Amino acid sequence: MSGCHTPLYYHPEYNYAGRPTPPSGLLNRVMATYTTNGSSGGAEILDALNDLRRNIQNTIPAWFISGFSAAQPTTIFNFPEQTTGYILSYTDGNLSTINYSKESSSGSGANFGATPTSVAASATGSYFASANENAGQVLVSSGGTTFAFSLPNVDKVVTNQGSTIILAMVRNSNSLYRIVKLPATNNPVLPPGFIDCQPLLLPTLCLVPVADQNSAGVPASAYDNPVGASFSLDGNTVYIEDCGPECGGKTAGVTILQEGALVITNVPTVDPLCGDGTPHPACPAGTPSILAALPVANPIPIPGGVTASLSDGTTLYLAGQQLQGTGYFAGNLSLLNLSTYTVTNKYSISDGTHTKMIFGDDNTLWIGSTLCANGARAAQAAAGNTTQAANYNCLTRFVPNSTAVGGPNAILPSWSANTAYNAGQQVSDGTNVEVVLTAGTSGSSKPTWATNTNGYTSTTDGGVVWVNVGAVTPVQIIPAVNNLTVSQPNGSNNMAVLYPNTNQNQYYYGTLSGICWVQNLHKMYTAYGGQIHAFNTADGSEINNYNITIQGTVFDVAYMDALTNSAN
Repeated sequence: MSGCHTPLYYHPEYNYAGRPTPPSGLLNRVMATYTTNGSSGGAEILDALNDLRRNIQNTIPAWFISGFSAAQPTTIFNFPEQTTGYILSYTDGNLSTINYSKESSSGSGANFGATPTSVAASATGSYFASANENAGQVLVSSGGTTFAFSLPNVDKVVTNQGSTIILAMVRNSNSLYRIVKLPATNNPVLPPGFIDCQPLLLPTLCLVPVADQNSAGVPASAYDNPVGASFSLDGNTVYIEDCGPECGGKTAGVTILQEGALVITNVPTVDPLCGDGTPHPACPAGTPSILAALPVANPIPIPGGVTASLSDGTTLYLAGQQLQGTGYFAGNLSLLNLSTYTVTNKYSISDGTHTKMIFGDDNTLWIGSTLCANGARAAQAAAGNTTQAANYNCLTRFVPNSTAVGGPNAILPSWSANTAYNAGQQVSDGTNVEVVLTAGTSGSSKPTWATNTNGYTSTTDGGVVWVNVGAVTPVQIIPAVNNLTVSQPNGSNNMAVLYPNTNQNQYYYGTLSGICWVQNLHKMYTAYGGQIHAFNTADGSEINNYNITIQGTVFDVAYMDALTNSAN
């Protein structure tokens, strides 16, 4: 009977999910990239099922991606459907290919030179792209050959998963560019209005501008400091993220383009900037628009700001910042209805530059940002505000289409009697959010909850002490802290971060540089302030990270065993 048990780890005889069994035998792997001193680093594998950096028997102290090392491995491109990933070494610009089946590096996918500003990779691996702002170049790698296109101040490249679209953006500019592939011929015809074509003697790829008239036909009005793009689930639409005032522009918004007009094989036959005036010609009659046909003006203004976007097919979620009357920027999540193309809601979220958006278990959306300690929330904390409005951490948990209490879309679990609760767990008391300050077992009957929402008033419930942090809303800043700097009238209900980083900051983890959804395990793993922090999707509470911390500074994380690439 001793043999009738579920194996702790997979071995070749237990092949799973149609994928080869990896050397570690782990069922649920999170890969984390790190640097130990800025000059050496690597990629470590964590057991996300058991939240361990070693095996359960403690005979294997750690797992690593063999054959991989880099001084500053800043970014992971995660494609679990292809059992492949790519890791960017920022120091030398090398993009290493990672074989998930073998848990090893299989060489360089591309090299873009030192300190690339932005890199894009696709699931197919047919194209890789980079923006090098210092050199003023867009670099495109295909089949082992890299082409360099001149584009001063370029700072962003974006590609879709199928490698059919490659876009480029320029800092402090209202222009958008794309790569096109010329038909194979001994006498290639260069597209009208091209910026650069490579190679010079027999061009195969060209960099061309994208038409910039808005839906009213006004030249140079389709974009406002574009900083990124996302793609619709049906593959028909591209959402250009117009940063606006957050990047020194005028109007934040989203420009919605037809994806077919931007594919790499769609070579323009007329100047894309025709109709913009000298030196561009007038547009020939019948010239098609690249803009998607909408019932509203295109682009669509998003006052809350836009630097990141993600669609679920019915709603486009847009994260960004809006300048306040105080002179500080404040973070917002705007919801754009994809039937009416109107903003239906706007929520206050973490401040900072929003760069990460990902769906998770329990009907949650997670939003990460960088440099969050300089915004409106930090200013409120400095002024003595102890509510969650002054929580200036960089991670937001959002529950779409939610209900405050009960049902499958409840924002938080309801309180339960005779239940063991850990520090940091959160429940709804029916009106407000209650956070466990002191762990213990709840009483046999519901307590009389404290109603003061100052962010530090407590309720004793059996062996548990709860802190009321305010009304239940779809938004939580993660982790919940109350920034108490002096003793309050009711005593010291100081709610600090549970697992401080090496700087020992009690209220602020730092920049959120990486996040991944550990599918079906109700967890999110993050690279948060340079270290691994993991959270429960059910309530946003933090998992003890003692056994998953990594020696060094962590840059990024990826769930290697995700069911789909969307768990990137």
